[in-house]
Parts: sequence; structure tokens; C-alpha cells
Amino acid sequence: MAGEVRTGTGHGLLLVRRSPGAVGRWLRRGLVASTMAPLGAWTGVTVAETAARSAAPYDVALEVLAARPAPRGGRPVLGFFDLHGKAALTLQASGLRKPQRWLVWQPGVGVVETPSLPRLGLPSLVDAAGARGDDVAERVGGVLRGHEGQALDVLVTVLGLLGLPGEDLLVRGDCAGASDVEPGTRGVLMFDRLMADEAQHRAEWEAAWGGPAPGPRETR
Repeated sequence: MAGEVRTGTGHGLLLVRRSPGAVGRWLRRGLVASTMAPLGAWTGVTVAETAARSAAPYDVALEVLAARPAPRGGRPVLGFFDLHGKAALTLQASGLRKPQRWLVWQPGVGVVETPSLPRLGLPSLVDAAGARGDDVAERVGGVLRGHEGQALDVLVTVLGLLGLPGEDLLVRGDCAGASDVEPGTRGVLMFDRLMADEAQHRAEWEAAWGGPAPGPRETR
């Protein structure tokens, strides 16, 4: 990357417990052009472009990367994202059928409730990060109980308190040893086709029955 600094792509960071080679293969099966870098025991990932390659409304790169299910063998996966001015901390924990959990902080408010998203507790966050020190959870909690500052400030502070790498990727979108990964065209086309088919199914169901269409699990 030769020291190039990305601008205008927003701020986000995934930390994945897999080698860069494995993470690169995973990213090529996704929807987002990404920048990744080896960061010790982790591989860091951020977005390389503002928009994902998929069609709207699934085309906001940061949102797509933040919500993407991680490979089971690469977990725990930690996420640090500035989404719409809010700081989102995410965890995809090791183990089967464990949903992604979220902790969301808003300037002027502090931690906000996310009824539709499983809540991420501080002990789980600290444990997944492998943070050392008896007071780490207390210190992170102190930051999140505060109301001052902006989302990126909170993300950088929490990242540091957890002893995790990747600040340059989070803030600048670049760091030493970083490389870009392009998503495969075939996967993007398949995703767009699937979403279009689901949208058509919902529209047809609502026109015929006057109510929301059942989800995938209800139709199987």
C-alpha cells in the first residue's frame, strides 16, 4: 500500500484469528473490497471502498462487513465500527450456533439498548480479546459509561485498553504490510440474485395475503 491513506471510507476494523491467507480467501467470497494486514495473532480487516459491490440496500460497505458471519475456525472475531456516528463493538464467539453480539455506544447518551441485536457483555469482550489485568473490564466499562467524545474516540480507547492491534487500520484504513482484496464477481451476483428473489417473494405474498411473508425457516 506504500503508505497510502484511505479517506472517505469510514472507520471499521475486524480482528480475525486466522492467517492472512485464510482471511483473504474468506474476503474473496464476500461482497466488500477490503484491506487486510497481519497483526500478530490476528489478521486485521477494514473496508477499502465506501460501497459494497452488492446492490442497494445491501451496499454500505461498513455495515456489510460488520454483519458478515465469520468462519467458524477463525473465531473469536472482534469488530470495532463507527456506524452512523455510533460506536459498535461486536463479537462472534467460538462455538456452534453462537450469534453475533453487539454493544453500541452513542455520543451524549452512552451505551444504548439494541432490542433486535444480542447484547455483548464486557466479560465476554475482555475474554475474547485475551486482555490481561484484573481491572480491564472496569476500565472499559468506565469509558462506555461516559457520554463525551465521538464514536471513533471510544473505539480507539477501547481497542487500546484491550491491548489489541489495528489502530492504524481503524483510523487510517492502512498500515504496514496491508494489502487489498477484491470480492469475487460470481459471489456478488449470486447474492444479488438471492436478495432479488426474496424481495419478489415478499411482494407477491403481501399482494396475495395482505401480510408479511414468512421467513425462510417458516417456508421449509
